[in-house]
Amino acid sequence: MSYYSEEEAKKLVLQSCRELVEHKLIVRTWGNVSARVEGERIAITPSGRDYDTLTEDDIVITDMEGKYEGDILPSSEIGVHLECYRLRPDVNFVIHTHQTYASALSVPGMDIRLGSRVSERARQLIGPRIVCASYGLNGSKKLRQAVGYAIETNPLTNHVLMKNHGALCLGTDHDRAFHIALTLEKLSEKIYEYYTTDGAPLIEQLKQRKAHKAAMQADDIASAMNEVTVPDEPVTVVQSVPEGLESSDERYGAWMLHVMTPFILKMSQADCTVKAYLDDMAQITGPSVKCVSADIGRDDFTCALGKSNAIMVAGKGAYCFGPTYDEALFVAEVLEKNCTAAYLASIRGVEPLNIVDAMIDRIKYTKKYSKLKEIKPQV
Repeated sequence: MSYYSEEEAKKLVLQSCRELVEHKLIVRTWGNVSARVEGERIAITPSGRDYDTLTEDDIVITDMEGKYEGDILPSSEIGVHLECYRLRPDVNFVIHTHQTYASALSVPGMDIRLGSRVSERARQLIGPRIVCASYGLNGSKKLRQAVGYAIETNPLTNHVLMKNHGALCLGTDHDRAFHIALTLEKLSEKIYEYYTTDGAPLIEQLKQRKAHKAAMQADDIASAMNEVTVPDEPVTVVQSVPEGLESSDERYGAWMLHVMTPFILKMSQADCTVKAYLDDMAQITGPSVKCVSADIGRDDFTCALGKSNAIMVAGKGAYCFGPTYDEALFVAEVLEKNCTAAYLASIRGVEPLNIVDAMIDRIKYTKKYSKLKEIKPQV
């Protein structure tokens, strides 16, 4: 098959959005999907639309220059999609995800050769190595060029990691592209585990063993950074807006969740500010999330939180805020993913996002993307 009909492309793009959410390869609209359409066009997801309410009519048709008709904007990452189709005539379906472990592996920004321990089937799907493109801001020409260079220099690859961002999966059709996304995440998780244990630098392995031994001697396994005890209910509601009141009522504040998911707990035990290693955290919470003492007073806690929507508490996880439960949970999900990346970065000695880039991401999100959501109530 060289292309899809417009009707079939829209149907498969919408189907793929649902599948990505179901398999937790994206959170909300953090990701996008496209398909090659007859007549040198593509069908692509719109910008800033909730995938739960998306319909086939919302899928945007553009030409290979990105020009479109109507008032629905195509995804801001349309550039990288078009670059994939331009460089790979065999590709008819492109999925961009923010899947957890592939995103974490993008932070070091390096290619990873797949050895003999990786199955031949996986290498056929993924390619001979994990390929990572250099960093570029969301939707920028720099990012499109970085992706293009990665594809051109790795003609056998069926994916590209985008540094500090996420992954692109390239398939001859929908089924293959989705299978590549799932396989890439399983493989990335295994590589992540290796890098944070046996593959960690020797000095870090010694530190981990020392911490583990000390915890065992103290009969407090949970105090070791590698040995966290995740509660049965890792997300609990601490505060909510009483029924019948507006969420903007400052007397009652917003929803507050106490979050003790695995990597938030790990990073909270480090008792330090968690910086943005992934650009979706930079967008949602800003360049960093502060860490405070567990015995801090209410007034000091409020002062430390400031205008942020999350705060780490030493050894106790994090508190995440939002005007609704779903918004607060979204903050928690993004923070957990960033902590997964931050944990790897702390072991491998990788720097966080440049502060300027993180601030640009934050400003673009709050000034542009959020306004787009306000204009479109169904989002």
